[in-house]
Amino acid sequence: MRKILCAVLGVWFCFSTAAYAMTSTNYMVEFDSLNSGGTDWSSSTNYQMNDTLGEQATGFSTSTNYTLHAGYRQSDEYSMLSFNVGAQETSTKIAYTAINLSSPYSVTVNSVANYSTGSRIVVVENLGLNQKLVVGRIISILGTVLTVDKWDGDTGTMSPAPAGGDDFAYRAEGTHVQFGSISPAVGATSEVQTEVTTNASTGYTVQVYSDGYFDSGSHIIPNVNDGSIAGDAEEYGASVTGLRSVGSGSDFAVTTTQTLIQTYSAPATNDRIGMNYKLFITYATQPGSYTQNVTYLLTANF
Repeated sequence: MRKILCAVLGVWFCFSTAAYAMTSTNYMVEFDSLNSGGTDWSSSTNYQMNDTLGEQATGFSTSTNYTLHAGYRQSDEYSMLSFNVGAQETSTKIAYTAINLSSPYSVTVNSVANYSTGSRIVVVENLGLNQKLVVGRIISILGTVLTVDKWDGDTGTMSPAPAGGDDFAYRAEGTHVQFGSISPAVGATSEVQTEVTTNASTGYTVQVYSDGYFDSGSHIIPNVNDGSIAGDAEEYGASVTGLRSVGSGSDFAVTTTQTLIQTYSAPATNDRIGMNYKLFITYATQPGSYTQNVTYLLTANF
């Protein structure tokens, strides 16, 4: 048996604000301003600018009961960028018997003992290097039925009634990807769910990078280099799936170079993808505790 451990570091960014606007039955004025000029959107090769000229009494003011952000551009200073990363918790593994991939989105499991409302969840069909998966967040529990807000991932190809005996659900609230002790020539996987919410008008980008090889001292597991971990050679890498994923369908190396895995060009609410870490070892692989630190980087698009 080979003990293999991959450590994934999640990074959270959360900035929030409240805004008020003038509204009527048919119209809404998000911000109004009396000024002498400016351009709502100016850009060049390397910069972009939003400017307003001639406003009076702008800035930030407070009292016992109120907060005032005066000025047309004050709203630009309070953008929101929220990021959550949750790894599969292997100890919560439970078989499922049915999954509804359209509204109302749900999965029926053998036991709900490890799940609660608000928890993130990953569901895997045909566990292995070629598995399919979806991710979501639980909004209600009734009996053994977990209802989620939506599914993201392989929603178009998963089966509503799994039949292989290798189909499982996991809670996805962990901070480490763990392969555990694995055997040669079998292959191992472990999943991560990312979730992005932002009011940035031009959207966001998520990249991933590592501190080096997946290694144990001087022994390393080679990075996948042909786009597929097929179970015929010692390899390590990952793949992504979901509407906002980039490069879905191909396995890639997790290296010190930043790799784009998720992006969108507009404001987003609970945008999710599934990231599937994959490992295959042979009888020649040196035993050891293999680790790698992985960083997820979220930025607003500019």
